[in-house]
Amino acid sequence: MRVLIVDDSVVARMLLRAVFEGEGYLVREAGSGDDALKVLLGFTPDIVTMDVHMPGMDGYETTERILERYPLPVVVLTASANAYAAATAMRALEAGALAVLEKPSGPDAADFDERVAEVLRTLRSMAQVKIVRRPRKGSGEGPRQQTISQLVAHTAQLSPKIVAIAASAGGPAALKSLLERLQPPQPWPLVLVQHIAAGFLPSFRQWLETLTHLPVLIAEDGQVLAPGQLYLAPDGHHLGVASDLRVALDGGPPEELVRPSANFMFRSVARQFGRRAIGIQLSGMGRDGAQGLAELHRGGALTLVQEPASAMIDSMPQAAIGLQAARQVLTPDAMAAVLNLIAERVASKGA
Repeated sequence: MRVLIVDDSVVARMLLRAVFEGEGYLVREAGSGDDALKVLLGFTPDIVTMDVHMPGMDGYETTERILERYPLPVVVLTASANAYAAATAMRALEAGALAVLEKPSGPDAADFDERVAEVLRTLRSMAQVKIVRRPRKGSGEGPRQQTISQLVAHTAQLSPKIVAIAASAGGPAALKSLLERLQPPQPWPLVLVQHIAAGFLPSFRQWLETLTHLPVLIAEDGQVLAPGQLYLAPDGHHLGVASDLRVALDGGPPEELVRPSANFMFRSVARQFGRRAIGIQLSGMGRDGAQGLAELHRGGALTLVQEPASAMIDSMPQAAIGLQAARQVLTPDAMAAVLNLIAERVASKGA
């Protein structure tokens, strides 16, 4: 595997190089964002590791600049838990980085072997991902307003009680497009499974709050899900729901190698709400969510899957489409338009 390390710390680069070369990887280094762009002129890596703090361009801007030019998987490695570093890491995910991980500190650290194993596992997995080139903004992608209105008309008999959303690698960019277009009021709670490394969920929650008028909370067991609020599955727990719209967390085994699992959430929503639910599958790697969304579809729910061409990673959407779990395949901004129109219809009925 060919790896480009982007980090302004000589010590960090030496450590990462030693780890990667110990695995037989071919490694190049860059001490800044500008250096990284120069290295990429003559070196095509399978994956890029990205620092957050750097002179000149930070990790967010460097990631954005790289992905404007090259369809390369980028993994953010950060050693700092301060607010600035966390915010920059989240913006790098927004720009298209596939994951954010805690950087291994040094061989003397108690968790060094664990951190190294996590980084290597992630790099091996992400390096195999084919990055889908996203259409330029304003290219006119997605269905016309007439198509969206027809879809909403076909679901006029539905009375949604909950919206369940699943996302993984590339999901933050799709979530940004979806959430920033949602108009108040949203007369249902929204629950979200986003695969993200343990420990980064609080920063992810704060980042989401910058995108939407909706309050964003990390779900707690037994909590009542309130309309117009977005709830995140907590680290290490599957997110289920009860018929009275209470959170039902589950610490059972991972599904599709992940916990929280989108399949678990979708199945729970399907059992409790059936056709009174909306399920959304966004960008991601693997197949998590496809079977659960298919169960929602069979139960009569409105199931929306991200148009693969608009997804940073299209395997989760493709898996759902392959199981015929999608009632409609849409871009995230079109999904927001659908939710807004249904919300208007619900509000007019209640007036």
